[in-house]
Amino acid sequence: MVSNVNNKSIFDFDERLKFIGIDFNSKEKNIFQIAKKVKVASRNIDFNGIYDLHDVIRSKILCMLLSSKTDVSRVFEKQRSLKNKIISKKIKLQKLKTSSERYLHCLKKDFDKLDFSNISKSLKAGTTKKNIIGIAPFSAHKSKIWPLSNYQKIINHYKTFKFVIFAFGSQELEDSKTYFLKNSNCSLIDRNLNLNEQMELINDFKVFISMDSANMHLASLTSTKVVSIWGPTHPFLGFSPLFNEEFIVQLSNEENSERPISVYGKIKKLNEAKAKQSMSRIGPERVIEKINLAINQ
Repeated sequence: MVSNVNNKSIFDFDERLKFIGIDFNSKEKNIFQIAKKVKVASRNIDFNGIYDLHDVIRSKILCMLLSSKTDVSRVFEKQRSLKNKIISKKIKLQKLKTSSERYLHCLKKDFDKLDFSNISKSLKAGTTKKNIIGIAPFSAHKSKIWPLSNYQKIINHYKTFKFVIFAFGSQELEDSKTYFLKNSNCSLIDRNLNLNEQMELINDFKVFISMDSANMHLASLTSTKVVSIWGPTHPFLGFSPLFNEEFIVQLSNEENSERPISVYGKIKKLNEAKAKQSMSRIGPERVIEKINLAINQ
């Protein structure tokens, strides 16, 4: 398994799995350095197959590098062309297969017993869900961030709950002080937790609120219900949260026919106003409605 070194803790569950971590904050992110590291680490390993679940230049090069070790090489379908046609309004919005479904399809060619039931059975619910709501209000793309001022109404509505705020960068910490930490029932997540420990923490929450972000997908691998808020991006483009589609908050096509404006959240300057509106028009009441639905299930 070749991935970001920060993901290592997620793959520590089986000693048969050899993890090769790449530090993308160092010179190691250079493709030649990555190739060298992978080649050395896999020198004495025989493969049954190679599975490219990223389909980018770097992963293609690694597949070529390791091709002599196996006759089986699979690449998952990214559906780039179809997504771009939807964004440019060349074709109507349609629900595409999620990335998770396409990963599964890629692997099922050789492992036909794999399915999502294996995953859902492994999601162990916490013995007792605590009266805690997790909030991951930030995203790598600013266009996908719901106005932070809206959260005060949510915090006021759930006065008997505690809130754990997922904030990591310096700007996120500053914004958390302004919009969250002035409330006595709000605290920051321990930033020393690895991803596996973060998932264990989320697993005890009643609800987790997130943007269309990595935090959303991470939380969806726990037993906690995930309320996700969508603006310029759209869950139909293949990134909806696994097992949590009924808790998605977004404007309908009738309310905003411009969506989706972007696949991942990168917005062209001429679309910035549309992107902002797609988020700002979502009121706290909609989010509270979905939180109540999640709590009462």
